[in-house]
Amino acid sequence: MKRISILITFIVSITILPAASGNLLPANDRAQKNCSYSVEIETTCAPSAETKDHVSVRFSDSLGNLIIVKHLKNPKSVYGGFKRCAIDMFEAKGPCMRQRVCSLYLKKVGSDDWRPGWVKVLRRDQDGGGHVIFPVSNMFYFRTFVPENVWYGFDYCHSGGGFIPHAADSG
Repeated sequence: MKRISILITFIVSITILPAASGNLLPANDRAQKNCSYSVEIETTCAPSAETKDHVSVRFSDSLGNLIIVKHLKNPKSVYGGFKRCAIDMFEAKGPCMRQRVCSLYLKKVGSDDWRPGWVKVLRRDQDGGGHVIFPVSNMFYFRTFVPENVWYGFDYCHSGGGFIPHAADSG
């Protein structure tokens, strides 16, 4: 009976604990230094929501792994980038996130009134002969105009920040 109890405890610990810890990477992947990500951004259908301004994104996990893309360009979409009612996907590379992305900010430099709807981050991995894409963040809902020349978004990593986007304290 004692062996069965130990076996059950072992099985529970190897199946439940890694999932509960929030780790995104399998143990053999954690030594990997850089990963590929896709950042998907929806521009709302509001009048004058599109922009031709210079847009940047930064995102991180609760362990401090940070990725900054200073200029989002060459979107993987048929719309050409930040058009009204469009969803654009941009590529990013950086440290492999060990936790889910919990902080995401956008920065717009220019005078257009750009109104993103939502943003999400996906990780791209090689799997045999193809690519596997899986989400590493929840949706970050903006649905408001992004102010000019300031990091504007959400930090759920270290604050109770609420669900309304705000300007970053620093960076």
